[in-house]
Amino acid sequence: MTSPADLSHAVLVRVAEFLRTLPADQLAALADGSARLQLAATGATSDRPARPSVAPESRGTAKAAAAPAVEPERVRADLAAIDDRAAAGRYLDDLRMTVPQLKGLAKNLGIAVPSRATKADVRRDIVQWTVGRRLDSSAISRPAPTRG
Repeated sequence: MTSPADLSHAVLVRVAEFLRTLPADQLAALADGSARLQLAATGATSDRPARPSVAPESRGTAKAAAAPAVEPERVRADLAAIDDRAAAGRYLDDLRMTVPQLKGLAKNLGIAVPSRATKADVRRDIVQWTVGRRLDSSAISRPAPTRG
């Protein structure tokens, strides 16, 4: 992947993945020009490019933009539309949340997780309590096929 077209495509895919994780207020700020995407070197090598970040338009501050927070109600609605545990896990992975952010999301969704839970534990609990239980309930409540 050395042609400019291939590199441009790869960059646009990464930017699109990043933008998908942003909350509505940050997307609106990007759209109206009060925020901008900024490329910041993170010790990346040529095979691992730097990730874009949302930076406020104000040039007077050197403080980095805060990590994007997700809206629990949006996540709840998105997970309610997913009918597969693996897909729900991929959805949570795509949000690229830290352990404290995942624990906060779980709390906002009404899911209790142990204080020493790992990222995988929290992810598994969120998937189980939002998608897994619904799928289990649906499978159990289906009437048995009639034998004829």
